[in-house]
Amino acid sequence: MGRELIGYYIGNNVQLEIAHRKISNFDSKSHPGNSFILRETMMRLFLYLLEYGNEKIATNEQILYHVWDLHGLKSSNQRLWQVIQALKLRLVALGVQHDFIMRIETFGVKGYTLKSELIRPFYFYHDNCSQIER
Repeated sequence: MGRELIGYYIGNNVQLEIAHRKISNFDSKSHPGNSFILRETMMRLFLYLLEYGNEKIATNEQILYHVWDLHGLKSSNQRLWQVIQALKLRLVALGVQHDFIMRIETFGVKGYTLKSELIRPFYFYHDNCSQIER
């Protein structure tokens, strides 16, 4: 049986759906109807942080290269900061802790990390059979 990553739960009530680039709060009492469709760059940034900034530091250089440069976009630290801030605002509006995305600046390393205890991936499980024998 195989599995395919289709999204993440963040905290108790927030869900990221990768295929639809949608992040939403599914607790209708505290945040009724709150959801956002993320633009492609913001989605790539968020997925990169979820994969590489989860319990580790994703450096500015790594993020800029993988999120912007590899996709033919002009990267800059200012643009990274802007997209991070916009992403954080959306997450906070959905009820995620304001410090879920943390800026790290240590000796020679500048980057971002996430509060890993709030992240739970969710998967679609399927049979590996690509064809049914008759």
